[in-house]
Amino acid sequence: MRIAQICYLAPPAVGGVEKHVLELSRALKKRGHQVEIHTSNFYDLKASPLPPITQDEIPTYRYSSKFVKKTKFFSQPIHFPGLILGLIRTNPDVIHVHSMASQHLEIGYLYARLFHKPLIVTGHYSAADLLRLSTKRKKGQKTKRLLYWEKRLKKIMSYATLIALTNSEAKSYRDLFGFQNLTVIPNGIDLNEFEASFNKDNYLLYIGRIVPEKRLEFLIKAHNKLPVKKPLLIAGYAPDKNYLKKLKELSSSGISFVAPEREKLLQLLKKAQALLLVSKNEAFGIVLLEAMASATPIIASDSGGFPEVVGDAGLLFNPDSETDLIEKICLLEDTTLAHKLQEKGLQRVQNYAWDLLAQKVEEVYLSFAGK
Repeated sequence: MRIAQICYLAPPAVGGVEKHVLELSRALKKRGHQVEIHTSNFYDLKASPLPPITQDEIPTYRYSSKFVKKTKFFSQPIHFPGLILGLIRTNPDVIHVHSMASQHLEIGYLYARLFHKPLIVTGHYSAADLLRLSTKRKKGQKTKRLLYWEKRLKKIMSYATLIALTNSEAKSYRDLFGFQNLTVIPNGIDLNEFEASFNKDNYLLYIGRIVPEKRLEFLIKAHNKLPVKKPLLIAGYAPDKNYLKKLKELSSSGISFVAPEREKLLQLLKKAQALLLVSKNEAFGIVLLEAMASATPIIASDSGGFPEVVGDAGLLFNPDSETDLIEKICLLEDTTLAHKLQEKGLQRVQNYAWDLLAQKVEEVYLSFAGK
């Protein structure tokens, strides 16, 4: 099959969705499919230009785009008419869109209907995000964006097949918006990329984009109150340098900010005493799987998709309590507990290998042809 993956951003842009699309594309390619990525010509959602690219690992079509922070109906990059013309030109057999309430979902739907092709949608939303969207009101009235979800998307989703990353996300789609054509297939990782180590160094680690929604101020304030100080490395790309400056001013001397290349990042994860994630509304959190594969204990907020991903292979804390986070960090001084979490994580992550999950996605492609 010739498969079109459609998304806001694509590698070398960094982020969970970008990683998901790349890894899924790699796994589908290994299964003999021709996979292409259709995306914007941006590096991030601040419309930063792409750095020089020598060669894309997966063939990638980047369309001249206009960035809009928010409209009445759509958000993120708008690339029309480039995307529809690109789809017509490449003539994929399957359309897989990685977003909702976006212009490129509308374009993907238009192409699929016109040419009778399967349309698959992965929203990458958490249950908390969906609840907030469904209950949002402006002057007591439903927002135009919500009305779009309830009416226009209901029509699109009666044709498409929706892939949810977690069971809680799937339940929210059904209960809040009435979407029925859906299945649950989680994120995955390439287990061959990781090396587990039970020998850890004395530092804590955050990995992810350095943006407000990751709640790094909360993490830094909690770290500043630790009874026994230990280094905290905050590793990731910071699109807003003013925000990065603000975080550095808030930080104690034990906190460092780094932006390592992938190989160095994996070494940091392999040797960290714990991975810390404190955001509230993540749909999944691929780095949680990467930590498990590295035998690195996890401390994550009991919110969004984290609890379903972590299960009993990590420690969850009240996302509104700095005290609870501090207590969970201190618990890992118990080497018996830490070792038990490492073993559980290594066992749990075997269920998230992309080789297994790509087969499930392939089955969705084959089973739900355009109507």
